[in-house]
Amino acid sequence: MSLLKSNLHRLAAIVLCFAPASVIGDTRNWNPTGQGCVDPKGFLSCYDTQSSNADSCVSFCNSNNVQGTGAYTDCILGCNGAWLASNVGCWIQSCWNQVYSCEYQLTALSYFDGTDLVQNANIPFYPPPDDASAGACSCNLGYVYGNKTYINFNNACITVAGSGDLDATYECECCEFSFPVSNILNVCPKSDLSILGFQQELNDTQQLISKSTDNCAILDNNSDTCVSQFGYPFYGTITNPLNLPADEPGTEPLSNLPGNAFTDFGEPAYTLTLFPGYSSVITPAAFNADAGVATGSVEVGSAVVTATAGSSGQGGSVAATATGKNTGTAATASGKSTNTGSAASSSSTSTQKSDGLRVESKAGAVLGAVFASFALFM
Repeated sequence: MSLLKSNLHRLAAIVLCFAPASVIGDTRNWNPTGQGCVDPKGFLSCYDTQSSNADSCVSFCNSNNVQGTGAYTDCILGCNGAWLASNVGCWIQSCWNQVYSCEYQLTALSYFDGTDLVQNANIPFYPPPDDASAGACSCNLGYVYGNKTYINFNNACITVAGSGDLDATYECECCEFSFPVSNILNVCPKSDLSILGFQQELNDTQQLISKSTDNCAILDNNSDTCVSQFGYPFYGTITNPLNLPADEPGTEPLSNLPGNAFTDFGEPAYTLTLFPGYSSVITPAAFNADAGVATGSVEVGSAVVTATAGSSGQGGSVAATATGKNTGTAATASGKSTNTGSAASSSSTSTQKSDGLRVESKAGAVLGAVFASFALFM
């Protein structure tokens, strides 16, 4: 009976992890005044244009589909996806000096979140490289989002549960459900991550492992058993969600270091192609001496990401790497830490170790038929 209860517990967790979630599609401008952009007016004008295009796209959907039908829903999702993609284009055109900032990272993860896509290397300069300094966010949000939306295909605990050893099963589950939270706290232990819904992630994780008879002691004393025996990709110091340090999770607001990621984009034209159907040849604006990342705290409004512990959420996931930290890929830039230098090309070598799993997105299955609905308004 105990084994049956354990397996039911795992089944409930799997249902929780892969339950469908509504698409948020946060299309807000995270830098609403264009502060510090190389071309503030062009940046704001670009965002206004994308908003207008989205309105036209929705009008097209309303005129050509019956509301409440699958076709209408798909059409609206297509409009939303195109809007999110084109917002990224605005940054590459007019605010490329801030691509390591909190605001740009929020724009990028809003795209993945709103299109229900697996985080991948298609967004330039996201996540930032480990050594990003000038103009960089106080927390690498790409790493946080990558761990938060990780889809776990490791079946180690199913094998352990099949052995009939209940204690061993609970130990394995402590590892299985805790590594995303542990990795996030290793990357940004002091940051207030409420903007990404981290507290809910932590609460869900604690609930999933609460049946452990020893409060997940396997996670204490930085034991490597979770990695060596079960193969879960913990990074750095292992943190037990049931026994957190007093100052974690942190409360420091997200903020940016002063300066610019780089001062020369390096390419006179940049082709950005993103799902669903967005493609644009962008001419990056010239650098100006007044440009520089805004250093105030980032707005902590409603959460962008609402995925539950272990869930694919709206944004899918990224694959584990050798350390479990570098979830996702990023372009690199020479001179990025010295406030000078040129951006890397789109084909530059990634600083990360994995491009991530390319899991088919439900958005990819439903939006293919509606490209025409928003291509008309690009």
